Amino acid sequence: MYEEVLVFSLKGALAHFRQPDTTATHATYPFPPRPTIHGLLASILGINFDIGEGEAFLQENHLVGLALLNPVRTVSAQMSMHGKGFTSGSGTFNRLTTIELLVSPHYLVYYTGSRLGELAQRIKSGQSVYHTYLGSAYCLTFPTYQGLYQAAKVVPNGKPLNLSTVIPQEAVQEVAFEPGDNYAVARALPYRHIGGRIFEQTINVLYETNGRPLRIIAEQNRKINCKFAAIPGGKVICLW
Repeated sequence: MYEEVLVFSLKGALAHFRQPDTTATHATYPFPPRPTIHGLLASILGINFDIGEGEAFLQENHLVGLALLNPVRTVSAQMSMHGKGFTSGSGTFNRLTTIELLVSPHYLVYYTGSRLGELAQRIKSGQSVYHTYLGSAYCLTFPTYQGLYQAAKVVPNGKPLNLSTVIPQEAVQEVAFEPGDNYAVARALPYRHIGGRIFEQTINVLYETNGRPLRIIAEQNRKINCKFAAIPGGKVICLW
């Protein structure tokens, strides 16, 4: 059984995917959460959340996978949040805020879903209706088309999979460690955007900090909607 998967890359000098429970210091997730990727897709397509288009888009079928092409590296910097009137009651307030930034992020995004053809055409031609960025407006990125591939369905059978993408922890039964691996868990990532600034459910995501494959045994009775597929070249990916 085969289905088409769109593959494109995202890279930049910096990225910042703010953890919402950090205030005085703005910590970042190590890679874009699932709703952030959905938002980037909506920006490419020109989905206007202000007039109700976003809610319909979010109800459609969108499965994404993410691979790290560069190691996760961070640096902290102080930035001036000038003009935050909601803090001071005026438009002249100026304060320094410590922000954690990802340095030289580079990701490979896999997508299958109801907007496959339109997204492939726009990304291939370098078109986007709205700006695309890596979490914050000062972290611009420009999606680069990698291709459309026929992906073969992979049915977990209790044997280890060499996975090229990050994976929700709920979909992992066991980790088969290899020498030199450096596994980590990104905790409490938002899972589903339902419109406005409202999100449902959080999820923990397993990844290898240097972008190496994850060797895992998949959970047979997965509570989360995800599937495994093999693309040309032998890479196995997790779409969720």
